[in-house]
Amino acid sequence: MNYPFFAYMARLKYIARWGLMRSTIPENDAEHTLQTAMIAHALALIRQDIFHEWADPEHCAMLALYHDASEVFTGDLPTPVKYFTPGLHEKYEEIENKAREKLLATLPEELQESYASYLVTLEHDPLWPLA
Repeated sequence: MNYPFFAYMARLKYIARWGLMRSTIPENDAEHTLQTAMIAHALALIRQDIFHEWADPEHCAMLALYHDASEVFTGDLPTPVKYFTPGLHEKYEEIENKAREKLLATLPEELQESYASYLVTLEHDPLWPLA
């Protein structure tokens, strides 16, 4: 049995991010993912502990941790490109969704349901905006 999920996830460090701002320091998807997860966790804690609104900080961190996981197959497409041509963003979302499903299938069947909440059901998660 071959389950290459974590080998694919390890590729994040090789995917260069396309920064919106000019930066002298390049960033890869693994670095971006870590920073995003820490920020999502902090935002959820602020929502929960300061504003006393429902949040699940650990779940938010996990959503953020896997938010760009599909890029192990698709690479990082610059956001301005996604929105430049009408309809392109929606088509690219379809591609990302297929990549997420492909990635999910690289896990043992017993783990797929647990990981699905971080990989393929993102838009339906009420905490997704925090991630």
